[in-house]
Amino acid sequence: MRRLAFSLALFAACHGSPRSPRVPPPVPKLVVMIVIDQLPSWAFERDRALFHGGLGRLLREGAYVKRATLPYASTFTAPGHATIATGTTPSVHGVVGNQWWRRAEARERPAEFDPAAAVLPVGPLEAPLPADDVASARVLRVAGVADALRTATHGRGHAIAVALKPRSACLVSGQHPELAIWFDSGAGGMTTSTAYATAAPAWLVEHARTHPANHFIGQTWSPLDPDVLAKHTGIVDDAPGEGSLHGMGTAFPHVVHDPEELLHTPFGDQLVMGAALAALDPTQLGADDVPDLLAISFSAHDYAGHNWGPDSWEVLDLTLRLDAALGELFTTLDRRLGKDGWAVVLTSDHGATPLVERSPVVGARRLVPSEIATAGGPLVAKVSSNQVYMSAAWGQLPAAEQRAALATTASEIRAAFPALDVFDTADASHCREPGLAGDICRSVVTGESGELYLAPHRGFVVTEYKTGTHHDAPNADNQEVPILVRAPGVAPQTIERASFLQIAPTVAALLGVPPPASATASTLFGIVARSPAGP
Repeated sequence: MRRLAFSLALFAACHGSPRSPRVPPPVPKLVVMIVIDQLPSWAFERDRALFHGGLGRLLREGAYVKRATLPYASTFTAPGHATIATGTTPSVHGVVGNQWWRRAEARERPAEFDPAAAVLPVGPLEAPLPADDVASARVLRVAGVADALRTATHGRGHAIAVALKPRSACLVSGQHPELAIWFDSGAGGMTTSTAYATAAPAWLVEHARTHPANHFIGQTWSPLDPDVLAKHTGIVDDAPGEGSLHGMGTAFPHVVHDPEELLHTPFGDQLVMGAALAALDPTQLGADDVPDLLAISFSAHDYAGHNWGPDSWEVLDLTLRLDAALGELFTTLDRRLGKDGWAVVLTSDHGATPLVERSPVVGARRLVPSEIATAGGPLVAKVSSNQVYMSAAWGQLPAAEQRAALATTASEIRAAFPALDVFDTADASHCREPGLAGDICRSVVTGESGELYLAPHRGFVVTEYKTGTHHDAPNADNQEVPILVRAPGVAPQTIERASFLQIAPTVAALLGVPPPASATASTLFGIVARSPAGP
């Protein structure tokens, strides 16, 4: 009998006992959702061998999606951040573009526009803030991960969003994060609005005092390693098509003269990272066993890409600097929470079209919205976010005449701009289909979208910029972005493709809460939601 008992014990030791369940990985105390604005899959894959900081760590320790596809056509910052938060498409969450024509006012307004949400000063004002210096997530029609967290934890889970752009901060986590923070030079630095606080939090005011944004005015941005930039990009620093923002010039070094220029530099990323780190203690992120959410959006990448191009020296230098900064952030989280105490989901809101001057597409060029509107005829009120809005006079026509006039407008635009596909947004028959028609249908917001949607051919962009680039053409350049997930229990792995809609369910699962109601896609890498108490 003793020999049998010994044999059974040895077998159990060698093969594992069926009665001993696998210990589940710990639930992270903090989930960090990171968005690098304008980071296409094609650029990330090209540059990944250069990453040795935070991006490198995510590639080594985390799971990687090479190409996550945006299943809609409006590849702009505001819809992208809203989709990351909600897990659904613009047709459901309600965000048309970065700005769009508001028929009731007969003018364009930004996505974050909310007259009831005045921006709050964080220091002495040099001049009164404009009446339209307002921002909130009021435009969102459905809940996001911050809302799901608050509901599931009865308000005990914290959700903080930090970004350079107000639209990014307001939309990246959902309708009602505990606090959304963004940069407003007129308000004195990184601030918020009355949608999130009655007055700027004391710690944010103190941060603005001790880390003033105007410290960066007059500073010079020089490249980390010009030889690496030249070799890796294969172009000269001031290649054709690159913009010269104000007095910054097309080549390094770049001197920052004003807050507008600041946005295009690594100093903009430093503002965002500084505010995110400053928020950790006063907001008690990761301080207890109820998971918290920190959403951070780095926008300088997008500003620089628009001006100098996504394949420029400037954008690559920004990426390498952000790689290093993320490494320092992750080390800070290791020290505060332990290596298993935090998780990160990193992605982008959209990709980018290479500069037309370097495009492999013959004849690629910039198509000017005002010229498109003129070609469409006198009944066009505005071309905004790639959509044609017809005038109030058109709206007064009988239905049959409206249809005829709309068909004429579409025909005139096609004739003048053969590189534009023109779609009638009233046609909802394609919304469940793959392909361009379905992508456009999923971008149409009832009551807010224009009557026609413009889809540039690959290589072309619709922009008022005379140089630089944009990201509005619905194709792989702009619709494919990377996703990296580093979390306890998620093994390092790489998959080729996934859906952009899987981000919100994955973040919710890592937080241990149900996904937002509109997020119906599966989680990435088989991640399963568990409460802090267990499965």
